[in-house]
Amino acid sequence: MGALGKKIGRGIKELGKAAPFVLPGLILVAFFVIYPMIFTIRISLSEYRIVQGEINFVGLQNYKSIFSDTSGRFWYALRNNVLYALVTTPAIIFSGLIFAFLINNLHRGKTIFKVGFYLPVITSWVIVGLVFQYMFNSSDRGLINYILVDVLHLMDDYVPWLLREWSGNAAIWIMGIWKNVGWAMIIFLAALQGIPTDLYEAASIDGASRWKQFVKITLPFVIFSTTPVLITSFVGNFNNFGIFYFLRGGLYC
Repeated sequence: MGALGKKIGRGIKELGKAAPFVLPGLILVAFFVIYPMIFTIRISLSEYRIVQGEINFVGLQNYKSIFSDTSGRFWYALRNNVLYALVTTPAIIFSGLIFAFLINNLHRGKTIFKVGFYLPVITSWVIVGLVFQYMFNSSDRGLINYILVDVLHLMDDYVPWLLREWSGNAAIWIMGIWKNVGWAMIIFLAALQGIPTDLYEAASIDGASRWKQFVKITLPFVIFSTTPVLITSFVGNFNNFGIFYFLRGGLYC
């Protein structure tokens, strides 16, 4: 019991030494992550009137209303979000890996390309939405329609891209890939820069082609970076309601 008490005392002392370094982070996580999460769960179980500031507990009534909705709006939105995640996540991972590999093999201009690819990541979703709303505008003011109809003359009339189901989905998929591929590229680029150059030199001496070096050396080293990118991208792709609603006026969700 005495030995156990000494171990507990030693642990408390070590915790006291680490507390000044850990507490600031824990406070921020509690305030910006844990509290909003708990509050979100609370309002999901309540009738929340934002203007009046009233929160009346209703239990599972909100969930019952969603699942019993005869219009099918919830399932339509869920299907579109699942499709968005399934399409964009593999595209982001594959594109990020390819771009990272290409940039890593450049002899000059790496910084310019890294900034160019990462710039959309730090750009506001609202700004990105405005840009794509302009590009896929249904009139002659839309960049895509202008190029296809007025410049290349591939179509006779302007297409309401965002008002149609699958063309609207495709526009949102393209936007999501373009917005997030830079983040995956940075993660994979960090993994690539950690690969010893001696391995590539030895492979070149043995006559291995660039493709074999990519398959036998590059992929095994970056495969461990794929898991965090996959999880973060897939989960994050279910958290974009605002921009979808803004871009298509509620038609997507």
